[in-house]
Amino acid sequence: MRKKSVFIINLLLFIFVLIYFTQISPLVPFDGDDWRYIGGIRPPFPLWGVWNPTRVLPETLMGVGGYIASFVIYPFTHDYINSLTFVEAVIFSVFIMGACIAYYRLLVKRLHFNRFSAIASELLFFISFFLLFKHLNQPSYSGFWTVDLSCVFFYLIPGLLNASVMMYMEGTSDFSKTYKAMSNLDKGIFILTLYFTLFSNTQLTIIIATYSFFKIIQAFLENQRKIDISYFKAVFVYLLILFIWLCSIIFDLNGQRAKDVQGQNNTSLFIAMHDTLEQSKVLFQAFNVRILVAFICVSVLAIIAGTKTSKGIARKSFMNLWIISTLCLISSFMYLFIAYTKAGSMYASRPDAMWPIIFFLLFISNLSFAFLITVIDSIQPLLPLVIVLASLVAFNLNYRQVQPTNAPYSAVTAKRVDNYIIKQIKHADEKGESEVMVKVPVDQKNYSSKVTTSNWPHSYDMAVWLQNTLYSHGIIRTRMHIVFKPDKAVNARFYENKNEQSFAPLE
Repeated sequence: MRKKSVFIINLLLFIFVLIYFTQISPLVPFDGDDWRYIGGIRPPFPLWGVWNPTRVLPETLMGVGGYIASFVIYPFTHDYINSLTFVEAVIFSVFIMGACIAYYRLLVKRLHFNRFSAIASELLFFISFFLLFKHLNQPSYSGFWTVDLSCVFFYLIPGLLNASVMMYMEGTSDFSKTYKAMSNLDKGIFILTLYFTLFSNTQLTIIIATYSFFKIIQAFLENQRKIDISYFKAVFVYLLILFIWLCSIIFDLNGQRAKDVQGQNNTSLFIAMHDTLEQSKVLFQAFNVRILVAFICVSVLAIIAGTKTSKGIARKSFMNLWIISTLCLISSFMYLFIAYTKAGSMYASRPDAMWPIIFFLLFISNLSFAFLITVIDSIQPLLPLVIVLASLVAFNLNYRQVQPTNAPYSAVTAKRVDNYIIKQIKHADEKGESEVMVKVPVDQKNYSSKVTTSNWPHSYDMAVWLQNTLYSHGIIRTRMHIVFKPDKAVNARFYENKNEQSFAPLE
């Protein structure tokens, strides 16, 4: 297979991903957090004592996307919400493709796969994020599901970036030597990427942290358990990553969010651990059990094949990476379990918040299947068939993906509600008013204007963030005082019927 063919396949995959997140499952801003972070950019460095001390990447990238949408795309489309959806989907698609290409590069550079086997495995790697959760008789989650648009930037993109950097570093047998051989430009790009990787989300940076830790252990064992100058040179990058990661943890533990969580969590440790374990079970119940068992069987079969035969490309490299990834999977689960025992057990049921577990599970499974391809030659002719059948199952749209928790409506509904709210504000701005009362849906029965966070996702404090965003994007001319007024008539006008008929299966 030629490089041009690989490029075309990746381009087509990117187009598919972009279509998926603009048409099939669009990324539409809807709740208070979406409008808070899409319209502004924080200082691009860690800040002590603030709400999110180290979440530099999401709180800058999401705002940059908002600026591009409003000042580059919107003047041509004259559709504000669709412009935002398109640009944020492009950004998300780029990070998904970055992870897929990093996986392909790992197979080619480190494990010496031929291009055909590597690109086939890359496609299966992408498909598996949907296949693992796919249920044909009900709405399904996916490995790219999240509760709202802002969490795409706060969870999925940091996870994808951490995974990409991990796979990039593993693409060579000795990354310390590779780094030294880089040009100054390449070093600068790597340092820039690593900066935003580590200052993204401490729940997701566990990916690069556990990987670095076990690479340090691996180097220690390979150096005959000696700690000398050559050892420190080999693990310097990994030590630096762990040091910065630990500093980011300290920053986060002293942030306002962490202090608020500590004040609210008054349950006993035993109850908190029990609740977190129960919520973890909810996540695993979202998996397709048959697919999960198949993935586990493939992983076990591959490690057995690796120990029993000398056949297979880069067998030793595969075995080492399999062991490290498995240890990372276990360590990540332990870390997140402890974190969510303190932060709130509900996180443990969310695919986006547990993304490190999903990534390592799928990475190990796909890496194992890729290795078996090199051991069992008869599998290769079957790869096109496997890819097509897996795609037809994974992207069966008889039932759509589970809707975001904070926007449990179709994208069409979300856009109509957004436009209705913004139209009221724009109309007041055109009349030169300094204050406007805006009708919004009634989203909580016990809403109260005295509680700024009530009536979520259209909470009262969303009015502040919305005027910030509309002004910074040039949609309104002045910052005006916006007051939300929940009105059931808005629900009746825009929200769809929830009493849907079940799908009539063809067979």
